[in-house]
Amino acid sequence: MSTLIFAVVLTAGLAVLGRTLYRRFGVLLRVAPVARFDRIPERVDAVVQYVLGQKKFVVGEQPLKGDKPAGWMHFFIFWGFTILGVQVVHMFARGFIPDFHLPGLSVGLLGGPYLLLKDLVQITVLGAVGMAMYRWVISHPPRLFGFAPAEDRLRGQSHWEALLILTFIGGIMVSGFLYDGGHLYSAASTPDLAKERAWQPLSALVGAILFAIGGVGLAQFASNLGWWTHNGIILVFVNLLPISKHFHIITSVPNVFFKKLDPPGQLSKQDLENAGSFGTSYINQFTWKQVLDMYSCTECGRCSSHCPATFSGKTLAPRQLLLNLRDYLYAHEGEVLASGTSNGHGNGQAASVGENIVGERLIHDDVLWACTTCRACEEACPVLIEYVDKIVDMRRHLVQEESRFPAELTRTFKAMETQGNPWGVDASTRADWAAGLDIPTMADRPDAEYLYFVGCAGSFDDRAKRTTQAVAKILKAANVDFAILGVEEPCNGETARRIGNEYLFQTMAQMAVEVMSTYKVRKIITNCPHCFNTFKNDYPQFGGTYEVVHATELVEKLIADGHLSFQLGQDRTVTFHDSCYLGRYNDVFEAPRNVLGMIPGVQLKEMQRSRRFGMCCGAGGGRMWMEEEPTQRVNTRRVEQALDTRPDAVAVACPFCMTMIDDGLKAKGMEDKVPALDVMEIVASAMK
Repeated sequence: MSTLIFAVVLTAGLAVLGRTLYRRFGVLLRVAPVARFDRIPERVDAVVQYVLGQKKFVVGEQPLKGDKPAGWMHFFIFWGFTILGVQVVHMFARGFIPDFHLPGLSVGLLGGPYLLLKDLVQITVLGAVGMAMYRWVISHPPRLFGFAPAEDRLRGQSHWEALLILTFIGGIMVSGFLYDGGHLYSAASTPDLAKERAWQPLSALVGAILFAIGGVGLAQFASNLGWWTHNGIILVFVNLLPISKHFHIITSVPNVFFKKLDPPGQLSKQDLENAGSFGTSYINQFTWKQVLDMYSCTECGRCSSHCPATFSGKTLAPRQLLLNLRDYLYAHEGEVLASGTSNGHGNGQAASVGENIVGERLIHDDVLWACTTCRACEEACPVLIEYVDKIVDMRRHLVQEESRFPAELTRTFKAMETQGNPWGVDASTRADWAAGLDIPTMADRPDAEYLYFVGCAGSFDDRAKRTTQAVAKILKAANVDFAILGVEEPCNGETARRIGNEYLFQTMAQMAVEVMSTYKVRKIITNCPHCFNTFKNDYPQFGGTYEVVHATELVEKLIADGHLSFQLGQDRTVTFHDSCYLGRYNDVFEAPRNVLGMIPGVQLKEMQRSRRFGMCCGAGGGRMWMEEEPTQRVNTRRVEQALDTRPDAVAVACPFCMTMIDDGLKAKGMEDKVPALDVMEIVASAMK
């Protein structure tokens, strides 16, 4: 009779789970397509690193207090469940075959060690659950409970769901001990039973206590209770997963497997000639991978805890943005399923579902414009959720379909359209910085090995011009064969693309590719990480494939090869601020540090948030051209972190970072005591 009851319960539980998963998967088939089935070995490697190896939890740099212990806690819970998967199979199968064992796992060569491992894992997971309970009930880490004002909703939640899941996990472990312990003492001792007791010391201890209290009867009762409790919790647990944040237990593996393998700095190229829409504004216009991201959010808060917009008090919190999208998707799941064929992301194949989500309805404009596209959120996410592409896609809707954007961007767009640079300075003055320096142009030297692409900041911003001149001085001193485009140099359009004006970007990109094709440019030097990233990662979409090197990378090699030497300098402590588009986007972390380390007298002192987890200066994603509330300035927070190291100077390797750090130092009244200097300026001033 019990077998029949269990069969009915199991069938009902699996049927409910199957229906829920069928609907969730059906949504993926009806939203916008995206190609993510290529480069299988790399995808498998990602699963090994980030799922099996739990890389983001226990290997990656986590500067936030308390993250390392929490990471190990998750590691043990994950591997505990993985190892105990065998026990789950045994428990369910024994509803039909009482003495079932997977092949090789009865007491013997493999079975005995597995039983010991299972015992140890169960107690370890119970410890990890206790630690998690402490965090949720007593210590209340801010990243779990939300960051005001961006996550007020989270701060008001009881978080009953997390506590329920932890209770379930603890219940599975305890019921496992009850089942095994009771089983070990529910019958007369046999040689096999004695071996099982020897391999399961903790379960045997539980069984011995039960036997001492109530004999064989209590042991048998406890074993049966443990079996029903264990399997009942598992069935409820798996059905709760798809309707809770713990859906990531199911979706994290495919989410990691289908991660973006294109360069992080490359945004999607819109087909402007054939598209029916020019941005994302309805829930079913997101791609299936973006929807899978929504399914996979663990609500751990690592993204928001690293976000400069959240940290500075703005309305953007990456976690809340994703949860808002997920909740709206769930509320309109039936409509998405009824919408018919897959939505071709604006090609008119499927009707838009629900309401326009961008604006007052769901995702406020201010939330999207607060993003600096720094990717700190993506770097911190343990399941590799992609945020920047979603935000830029929604910005594209605002700019290209609604013409709704911060007023100051009107001036920026007009300047780029009429003068070919966001500063709005007369394009004919682009090469004025080089006056009297005897810098060759590509027109004069079309066979030059390198094109030094100065960029708009280096050409028009007075402070950045000093860096440009320093780079030129270094290249000449090292006898590098280079030339500039001079007045022929176009803007590469990076600012327009990150803001969401894809049409303007593509126009400027095509023009730039044509100019450089005229001179058969193959190698590019740039000191601007935004130019560096755009040429390296975006321009191949338009036929512009170049060998792009950042100035710090080239200078590092020049020094190492003996082409540059230094005079003895004054001892000073320097802290280095990582540019997001040089570091997180393109993994150039060591070159600028190595260059500074080669200069006599310079001592590098790192900020707490550095390298991969360095904090943004606040200028990326077009924020350079937008106003910012004085109390919410990202650069002020970053400068405070720099000043905590008590430096003699703050070094940067980006003209945008220079502007933001310099302004932050001025706001603190420290610009005379602690100057902001580009690495190239420090090199040039120290050369013999």
